Amino acid sequence: MRKVTPRSLAYVVCQVRFALSSVSSWRTVDGDFDYEAFWNNVVDFFENCPGPAAQCRVTKLLEWWSRRIFGKNHRADLTPEVVSRMSVTALAEQRRALEDAAFDSD
Repeated sequence: MRKVTPRSLAYVVCQVRFALSSVSSWRTVDGDFDYEAFWNNVVDFFENCPGPAAQCRVTKLLEWWSRRIFGKNHRADLTPEVVSRMSVTALAEQRRALEDAAFDSD
């Protein structure tokens, strides 16, 4: 997954709504709240725009969410130099150094 989609956003908002509720187990209909109808309403908002202006706003909103969630870089943009500066790479180097030190001390 590299971008936020209407369906992924609908899934997340359903999960957040459930987490904020006082219900202890998942049900499609929670009291007077229907998760399936809610999910469909969210998806329809993004996928069934009434016109080009609304479609433009929806596209910009999804792009905004994608930038906030995934950042500006995409996997294809990750050059070896960028990867070498990532914290995961630094952590892997630290672990490798610890393993080497432990091996050398034996």
